[in-house]
Amino acid sequence: MTVELEAIRPPAVTTSPVPAVASARELLSRSFELLLRSGEDMRRASFYIGTIALGTLGPAGLVAWAAVVLAPGSLELLLESGSAPIGEPTDPAILAVGLPLGLLFALATAGIVVATVESRTIAAAVLGARLVGRPLTTRQAVARARASFWRSFAAAIIVAIPIVIVQAILDEALKALAIPAEQVSIVSAAMVTAVVGAPFAYVLAGVVLGDVGALEAVKRSVRVFRARKLAAAIVAGFETVTALLLLFGLGAGVDVIARLFGVLGLGPESDALGLAIVAVAIVAGAFAFGTLLYTVYAITVAPQVVMFVSLTHASMGLDRVRAGGIDDPQVARPGRARFRWLTRPMLGGFVLGGLGLVAALAILRG
Repeated sequence: MTVELEAIRPPAVTTSPVPAVASARELLSRSFELLLRSGEDMRRASFYIGTIALGTLGPAGLVAWAAVVLAPGSLELLLESGSAPIGEPTDPAILAVGLPLGLLFALATAGIVVATVESRTIAAAVLGARLVGRPLTTRQAVARARASFWRSFAAAIIVAIPIVIVQAILDEALKALAIPAEQVSIVSAAMVTAVVGAPFAYVLAGVVLGDVGALEAVKRSVRVFRARKLAAAIVAGFETVTALLLLFGLGAGVDVIARLFGVLGLGPESDALGLAIVAVAIVAGAFAFGTLLYTVYAITVAPQVVMFVSLTHASMGLDRVRAGGIDDPQVARPGRARFRWLTRPMLGGFVLGGLGLVAALAILRG
């Protein structure tokens, strides 16, 4: 086993302190300790993800609210028309606001995907750097996330395929036994991920910290899994449970806010001030969603980072964005665009969202 792990350790000797290998029993406690030590780094990075969520989800939320206020019933009709047969007569309200709202929902979906991938990659970079005693700046962590974005995205899809297939089979089996799948969704998903996903528990760390491609990261993750199988199962299962709790928490949070608005008398029939308050709440909610998304994914990634670094000592991917590294965001290199907090595609998406918002509001008011 030692020989197999040696094959994925960095060839060069590093001066960074090497954390001791965590046992399965102490893995989660060491992960939360790492999160506490990285609190300041986490907060700054969460604001970046919050900005992405604000620029991509905010316009869709505002248009949906405007549709409820200015064209009652149009949003429901629009959502119901998604399953209508081609050629079926469509309500004029749907035709009026459907195109810009559909565009904004597509932008919001893309924003969630980008925010999710970057949340995980930035968190892995920040936590890995803190663990080895050489913290990264937020700029460096973002640069590392962008350099490994598509590899991380591809790796996530590769890992998700077998898990989704097994989960679907399990759900069908539960239905056949007349057991409501939603009642055991968290438990079943955690079990499937812990068993099926354990060999792939370290794929993200392999891409971000180990600086390899998606397929190579999968191979290396399997080798690390063999060294500590129980720890890998904990890493994989913990990530799924935490992510599912996020979904349930969001649903509960939205329900509480809706009830609060009802108590305060804030709704489509409110006066101008009340409508403005709801609009501001939607904007603030989009930003808060982004920060929450990052925080949750940082928590899910921490055990993976702790175990991967302690077993492999691999963090050479972070050296690429340190001072003098090939991806150092402070240095302009020929053939490479200078670092921007918001890339041109991101800015383009924000502008597109703004235009869609203006167009939808103009249509609704007309």
